[in-house]
Amino acid sequence: MKMGRIDLAQKAVDLAEKRLPVDSWPEYYDTRSGKFIGKQARLYQTWTIAGFLTSKMLLKNPKMASMLFSEEDYDLLEICVCGLSKSGRKKCSRVAAKSQILV
Repeated sequence: MKMGRIDLAQKAVDLAEKRLPVDSWPEYYDTRSGKFIGKQARLYQTWTIAGFLTSKMLLKNPKMASMLFSEEDYDLLEICVCGLSKSGRKKCSRVAAKSQILV
């Protein structure tokens, strides 16, 4: 949502809304495709439910997502933006990373 991809966020929440209750709100899924509940995953996790409900609320008001950013997020974002950039790391900076965020 912070990157302006409300459509992608909506798809993820729609999928979660179908899968999580059927799968008993697991802690995590194994594999990249997320088809299998993790072998050590606990069921009926409050943080899974809380994350889902928060996501639904943020979809109703996407501007609130900007409140969920910390300085560490900018560091991670800088790494991702620079790693995907064709221009190379020399032109990447925290400013470039911040410019990718819709506030």
